[in-house]
Amino acid sequence: MLQMSRDQDTIIRLQVGGMPLIRKVIEQLHLKDIFLKYIKPHKKEIIPAVDSLLILLFNITGGRQPLYEIEQWAQQIDPRIFGYESFKKGVINDDRFGRALYKLYLSDRASMMTDIVLSMIKFTGIDLSRVHNDSTTVKAYGKIPGRTRTGLKLEQGHSKDHRPDLKQIVYSLSVSADGAVPVHYKTYAGNRTDDTTHIETWNTLRKIIGKPSFLYVADSKVCTEKQLSHIVKHGGRVVTIIPETWKEVRKFKEELRKSKKNKKIIWRRTVPEESETVEYFSCFSGNHRSTKGSYKIHWLYSSEKKKRDRDTREKTLKKAEYELADLCAKLNTRNLKTKENILKTANDITESRGVERYFYLNLDEVQQTYKKQIGIGRPSSKTKYRTVKEKLYSLSYTRNQRALKDEGNVDGVFPLLSTDPEITPKDALLAYKYQPRLEKRFTQFKSVHNAAPLFFKRIERVEGIMFLFFIALMIQAIIEREVRLKMEEKNILALPVYPEHRIAYHPTTAKIFDRFDGLSLYQLKQNGVVKILRDDLSELQKKIIEILEISEYEFWSEDQTLKVENNGFFMCRK
Repeated sequence: MLQMSRDQDTIIRLQVGGMPLIRKVIEQLHLKDIFLKYIKPHKKEIIPAVDSLLILLFNITGGRQPLYEIEQWAQQIDPRIFGYESFKKGVINDDRFGRALYKLYLSDRASMMTDIVLSMIKFTGIDLSRVHNDSTTVKAYGKIPGRTRTGLKLEQGHSKDHRPDLKQIVYSLSVSADGAVPVHYKTYAGNRTDDTTHIETWNTLRKIIGKPSFLYVADSKVCTEKQLSHIVKHGGRVVTIIPETWKEVRKFKEELRKSKKNKKIIWRRTVPEESETVEYFSCFSGNHRSTKGSYKIHWLYSSEKKKRDRDTREKTLKKAEYELADLCAKLNTRNLKTKENILKTANDITESRGVERYFYLNLDEVQQTYKKQIGIGRPSSKTKYRTVKEKLYSLSYTRNQRALKDEGNVDGVFPLLSTDPEITPKDALLAYKYQPRLEKRFTQFKSVHNAAPLFFKRIERVEGIMFLFFIALMIQAIIEREVRLKMEEKNILALPVYPEHRIAYHPTTAKIFDRFDGLSLYQLKQNGVVKILRDDLSELQKKIIEILEISEYEFWSEDQTLKVENNGFFMCRK
């Protein structure tokens, strides 16, 4: 908050930014009413816990700050955004937010989430005929001891942040295929594996959607007999990619290495961010079924994946060759003096890279004979020598061109499993290709909302704030979806939301917020009269709030009856 004074005159700057866009969605979802239904206010609270949670939600959605910095952040924001005329100094602090998060933890968050999602469905009208699920991990620094009543605790496990040394929690998220809007989340202990979460997730989604016939798309961890049979038994449908460990995958690829199979092109698309490259997908002919459950398997081929597989293998081969060359320089020294040790080390190198079948290893042996003095001292005519025979080894390696050629036959090939035989290969492919949109939500979760790392002293507050992260993701997704739909409806090809007025055909909420960054209003007090001035909205900002059906009066939290003069509102206050 900027304050300037001269001869009893004062000017105060209050930032607005993209907060009105967030407030609009919060009001449309009736979040405050839903929160009040489950978190009752206390008479002695200066700021009710629900209001504290909503302020925290504004902060997370717009770009999160740590709890100890929110007081400073809130003082710079127009308090009318939060429904207050002003805040007393010291009222907003991290202890208040910590207590509010604990109250949120104690509430019935499962029912609250259902009410919020149903309100969102009613407001947006999103299509829930297909839902995507995946999970990520959220790392934590320091010690956050204990376990919540739902079983959440920090544990070491498979880290998707590539920090196996840190404890973590698992964050499971489900989004609709209509705008990637979050519809369900769940947190688990850090050592929980994905192949044990899908039954619980699917059961909850069935209750929210109201019917089991929606298409459930997930990664390969849903490919267990227990999970697939449960979903199918209760009327559900699943599309997923099959893990390489299945014997059906190994068998088909082994056949494909020996001889090529017929396939038919089913879809072409322009490669994202490469407008001149066309990727095509083909489906192998034949009726392929899984051994357990007899589920339909679509064997597919991607031209771009073929390039990626070939390049990845080439990089791996070069790394193995570099290590083998380094090994050759160390032969006949220390523990590399025997044939067994040398071959074992060389095989370990190729096996660790998974390229053992692509190399021929050959170890040549040469016997070297030389004279060695018997005893010590300076050599003389009387010095005696003995003959020493020593074996020297040299390692050579070449690529197995036949194996590499056979492996080229399976480049770009991947299997999709569908429990519904009526789903065509193209429909299954299109459904699975939407999965990266969910990955974008996780990127947003960690980079925009700064969910990781966690800095809390109580695990209950961690579980509470994870709920707010879910709602923040939902709000951003709703804004993003609404803008894109209205752009399509109004035939707006792109918006210049990137720096230097570069255009975006599919603008994200984060970039939209960036265009409102720094937008402020100013309270100028002169002789007891307060004049409120505001920054001018740019044409882009006006277009965005028009798309979101927000009037300028609503954006600035102003009464339409106030008099406007010189881009400012006169407000008389005693």
